Amino acid sequence: MKDPRYHDWLLENGGPVIRYLTALEQEGFKTANTLRLQHDLLKSEQVKYWMKNITGRTGFNDIHGSRDACFENAMGKLTLYGLRKGMGDFDSRCAPYLAWLQRSMNKNKPNIIFVFHQTVVAAWLAVGGFLSEQPVLDFVLRRLGAIYDFVKDKDFSIYVDKSRFKRVPAVFDRYPLINPDLYTDGNFLLPWIHDIFAFGALQVYMNDDEVSERIDYVISYLLDRRYQQFHEGYGIVLNENCHYNVMGWDVWLPCYDGLHKNPFNKGCLVQRLELMSHFKTGRSSKWFVENLKMLEDFENHSCRYVIPKNYISEKKNSYFVTGAHMGLGENRRRRVALEIESSFWMLGIMKNKVEKDMTK
Repeated sequence: MKDPRYHDWLLENGGPVIRYLTALEQEGFKTANTLRLQHDLLKSEQVKYWMKNITGRTGFNDIHGSRDACFENAMGKLTLYGLRKGMGDFDSRCAPYLAWLQRSMNKNKPNIIFVFHQTVVAAWLAVGGFLSEQPVLDFVLRRLGAIYDFVKDKDFSIYVDKSRFKRVPAVFDRYPLINPDLYTDGNFLLPWIHDIFAFGALQVYMNDDEVSERIDYVISYLLDRRYQQFHEGYGIVLNENCHYNVMGWDVWLPCYDGLHKNPFNKGCLVQRLELMSHFKTGRSSKWFVENLKMLEDFENHSCRYVIPKNYISEKKNSYFVTGAHMGLGENRRRRVALEIESSFWMLGIMKNKVEKDMTK
């Protein structure tokens, strides 16, 4: 995105989100132009809508779920738009979740569902620039430590025979049972997709070789074919009082065997490529290189990109982490909107690959 042709074209044709993110990338935080565009961004209808969806409610269904008003989706969208700690009333909107996370870390014997709840909150606060707050940093580092300690040995034996356990409801017949040893204290030793967003923010914040090395171990585990062959969503977990829950939110990589092998999974391919572009091991993987190369086929005669809509979809009341909120605020009734958003996504992924590989 350092090519001025793209910079100028996006600034001229994009809406408030694209203009701000483009200027931020080129000029940094404190130029007069970026600050002016930040003001426009915060006043935009897109940001106003998603900011209202940061409701301050911390019930489980208010934090995790498919509704736009769930914390994870509103935070995903606002951080995608470039909002970070210190911008507008973003801090005050996030304050109830930060306070909840701090209180929740003192809970005795948390179960896996509660820890998932904490992980969602901590992950999106981390992405939003709140790693400077001790509860957020402590929790994300704790998750990294627990996951790393398990994945470093490349153990993919995560399931146990359900017949050894009593009262597994028939409704769960099609799900494998995840070994309870992997969550004895509630701290699930496998990564959730929310963890990976958090680790991307953590490695930038910490700028520490040991932290980056641990994160790369986690990423290499996810890229292993044995991980990608786990049951989608992992399976079921045994919770308190012989109660079973379906566990989800594994880090599956769409088109793992090529773009044309599992087309129904294209919806979050661009999102996953962008996410993995932040990690050294991700950028060098066969999955990343081959799928990025195939997406480059969508380059048009202007040397920009027009990716099909189903790759960068925008759906009301859908999960951000499944790639259902990929829109960047453009009015998609405009013919040029898809080209603007496609080009921004692709240029961002390629920039991460080129610049981060140069500094490794």
